Amino acid sequence: MDFTSLPFYLALVPMAVAFYFVPARFRLLLLVIFSLGFYALAQLSYVPLLLISTALIYFCGLKIASHEEDHKKDIFLWLGVGTVLAMLIAFKALGAWHGFLLPLGISYYSFKLISYLVEVYWDDESVEKDFLYLLAYASFFPQIVSGPIQRAYDFLPQLREVVVRKADPEQIEHGFRLILGGLMLKLLIGDRLSRFIDTIDKTPQDYNFSILCLLTACYTLQLYADFAGYTNIALGVGKIFGIDGPKNFNAPFAAPNIQQMWQRWHMSLTSWLTDYLFTPLNMALRNLGKVGLSIAVAANMILIGIWHGFFLDYLLYGALHAFFILVTLFTKKWRDFLFGTGKILNAIRMTLGIIFTFILMSFSQIFFYLGDWKTTLFHLKLLSGYTPRGTFSVADVNSMILIQSTLCMIIAFYVGAGAPGFKPIQRKIDSFFPNWLQYGFCLLLLSALSIDKAVKFIYGQF
Repeated sequence: MDFTSLPFYLALVPMAVAFYFVPARFRLLLLVIFSLGFYALAQLSYVPLLLISTALIYFCGLKIASHEEDHKKDIFLWLGVGTVLAMLIAFKALGAWHGFLLPLGISYYSFKLISYLVEVYWDDESVEKDFLYLLAYASFFPQIVSGPIQRAYDFLPQLREVVVRKADPEQIEHGFRLILGGLMLKLLIGDRLSRFIDTIDKTPQDYNFSILCLLTACYTLQLYADFAGYTNIALGVGKIFGIDGPKNFNAPFAAPNIQQMWQRWHMSLTSWLTDYLFTPLNMALRNLGKVGLSIAVAANMILIGIWHGFFLDYLLYGALHAFFILVTLFTKKWRDFLFGTGKILNAIRMTLGIIFTFILMSFSQIFFYLGDWKTTLFHLKLLSGYTPRGTFSVADVNSMILIQSTLCMIIAFYVGAGAPGFKPIQRKIDSFFPNWLQYGFCLLLLSALSIDKAVKFIYGQF
């Protein structure tokens, strides 16, 4: 049962009603039951793994908070972090090298539990003494499949508040808006872009350079529509249950360089690694100057790559972005000198930066999206002309697919660039049309224009 299926929403409504109508003392337990039930419907056999991981981190957290000696705290920190990391690495390795089915959301709940334990190590007062609260945090069903990765210090206070207060109609309405927006981004934009991708990917050697470039751009745009759509749905479902989750995207296609792009793309993962890997490593290596910075950046970005899977493509994806970021950092003074401080030159710099960043991001998605080294290499050979390309052009692509895909590419880029100028339009719409009519129109579009079978969420596999 995924976030685009009708059964999910048929179950969500009574779940939300039950959550707010049961006595406050039962709400936490009910949310845990909902979350574990959602997980069990997907992968019943891996529920014990989730429970064991949470119980271990809970135990280690209590032990860290109860000891004053640093060496004892260190023992339980490394016991918890090391064990959870070992399980994550083992399953990732089994999945990559033996085709083993990965536990649902293991990358996400593992990082959530690790961050909780590290925070307890840094501050004893942040320890959670009620196991059910920590289990609700680790298993929270809107976030467990593909995030976003929320920190315990943000999640737990909200949960403590919502289990005793009445439902907030404004928050629930906002959640409904996010769900609708996410469904439209996923089903009406992302899934239609996947049709164009699937059409060209069947025989890419038949098409000319321009179509292959368009295909490469589509990899990025479809991934954004798919993942940002999922994130909006997850945040919307969370809001219905009173939890405000962290943003995962902030106009990434408006970023003028790769460094800023990563501050706007998959933000919960980027900030997690910044706090728990990059910053400590960079501080430890600060005496090495640029060499230390380069090592910290490389470690951070390579880990982002292999976090998605132990495959060569993901490793190269991370390494490529490390190279892009280091070039961005080490050429900043030169670019500042070249463009100066004039408004016109700054506008040119910003525009060129946005275009060039999107090109670099799209090129790197060849490694990420295709996920198979042989296919990736073949695509690179076609783009470079090393392998002869075909002569099929725009005129040879199914006109309906091409028109729909072009429109969807424009919309995906516009939304991904922050939808500039849309807020005044939204205010005008709100002044003329009541919410119920807007919602009805969106539901009508989803009903009429969604393709017959939704494409699975790309990030569901991680």
